[in-house]
Amino acid sequence: MRDLEKASGVGRETIRYYIREGLLPEPDKASRNSARYSEIHVARLKAIKRLQEERFLPLAVIRTLLEADDGDRWLLPEAFPMLDALLAQRLDDAGPARVALTELALPDHGHDHLADLSIDIGEDGTISGRDAAILRTVQRLDDIGFKSELGFDGGQMRLYNVLIDWLTAQELRHFLEHTAGHVGEAKALEMAEQGIALINELLGQLRTRALLRKLAERRRIANDNI
Repeated sequence: MRDLEKASGVGRETIRYYIREGLLPEPDKASRNSARYSEIHVARLKAIKRLQEERFLPLAVIRTLLEADDGDRWLLPEAFPMLDALLAQRLDDAGPARVALTELALPDHGHDHLADLSIDIGEDGTISGRDAAILRTVQRLDDIGFKSELGFDGGQMRLYNVLIDWLTAQELRHFLEHTAGHVGEAKALEMAEQGIALINELLGQLRTRALLRKLAERRRIANDNI
């Protein structure tokens, strides 16, 4: 048991719990007070740990994956990372080409937003196509009057970044925990790719509806106070 703890990084009480729950096979009993564990115990423990930490999957789902006909694939080190790395690569490949920052012709105050929006500038002075699109959108907002002197400043940009970071962390965790582990790698990748644009559209619709409701509530309160 001591060797198994050291090899897997999992404590003995957790190992015993996994054996009771059927996530690990029973060890070979060498005697009444000793047992022999094999490499399969090490591989399964490492797979369980990574499925929990990297996929956020509950034990019931992990047991289902390991007991499936192709369950042994989860025991292989090369099984990780899979979905997240593939999705990131596909999204990156599908994105627009990098753009030289000088091509955007930003006004002087436009450069103030680079840090607020977490824009990464390469050593060659280029930024990603997505970052360029973000800056162009910010410039369009500036053109119609959303300027820093009217409150649309770095604080507002940082607020958007914080909200988006929190939201996407929750989305990724939920997708990996409740979707990816149930439909298979290929289907999950297809769903994620197609779903991003649709969820972006859904978020815009929900935000517009929420703004309209807030405005209606403000009108109602103002009318009540007349």
